[in-house]
Amino acid sequence: VCLTCCSRESMVRINQICHKNGIKFFTGDVFGYHGYMFADLGDHEFVEEKPKVAKASAGVEDGPEAKRARLDPAETTMVKKRLEFCLLRDALAVEWRGEKATAALRRTAPDYFLLQ
Repeated sequence: VCLTCCSRESMVRINQICHKNGIKFFTGDVFGYHGYMFADLGDHEFVEEKPKVAKASAGVEDGPEAKRARLDPAETTMVKKRLEFCLLRDALAVEWRGEKATAALRRTAPDYFLLQ
């Protein structure tokens, strides 16, 4: 489900219905130069491709050659990952006061508060 130009109450209500039924949910809007986007993919499993780490050979010492020998960009391995997305209601209910919020506050653009 993709929503745009909806009230906050409608977005929260529709997201709760989608999350409960395992339906992916996206919402967003743009206001001039500013905009937002939110995605709730529920329980999301995906595969990530990572460079394969080679075993250290007996004749290679420490140094740049050893580092090159450990990573072979031609060979990759697939790693299965899982993420659990939160509800829009929970994302909007973040408490911005206190010690826990200090790190999150540094990573959050001031525009976020303008859109609120």
